[in-house]
Amino acid sequence: MIRPFSLSDLESLLQIENQSFPKSPYDWTTFLSLHTLYPETFLVYISPSTPPLEASSPVAAQDFVELRVDSMQRLLPRSEGRGLGAAERVHTDPEQRKKKISAYIVFSRDGHILSIAVHPHHRRRGVATKLLFRAMETSWPKKVWAEVRRSNQGAQAFYDTIGFKFRRTVRNYYGNEDALIMEWTPPDSPPPFLSKHESE
Repeated sequence: MIRPFSLSDLESLLQIENQSFPKSPYDWTTFLSLHTLYPETFLVYISPSTPPLEASSPVAAQDFVELRVDSMQRLLPRSEGRGLGAAERVHTDPEQRKKKISAYIVFSRDGHILSIAVHPHHRRRGVATKLLFRAMETSWPKKVWAEVRRSNQGAQAFYDTIGFKFRRTVRNYYGNEDALIMEWTPPDSPPPFLSKHESE
């Protein structure tokens, strides 16, 4: 099932984030800012069961798609938004631990994929594809695009299989590494896969 992110999901997302991006994970303030800026397009994927995360679980580079915005300034909450004060309402309790969140995606209405990550035990099961299809459907008929590290060949292959094409290179986007812009341009009519809402 795919549904909007809620504040009670925060602990689960932080665990997935640390597993997926050990060198540059988002913290809770960033997730709250994303929730403020993109409340309708910050989505989580719920699986029937999610094994507990282990800090020592190996994470291969090709097992996740590394997508990050170019500046933290883009994540600052608007003054009229909920703001970071929402953190005061985040609590860890037994019900939170029962949640089975296996992935998340954040994208803008104009089709920019900001971040996506999948629980280590749920990769290679089509979860990222389903989340990306939802972004493509929501953004249709506008283009959808994402930045990918030049060295992340797994992510490049993932986008290529879905129909994304390389458009251009952004020099030193990740500091000392270039980013490749992968873009999907929608056809004149919605593709069949965009009309299917799979719950799992």
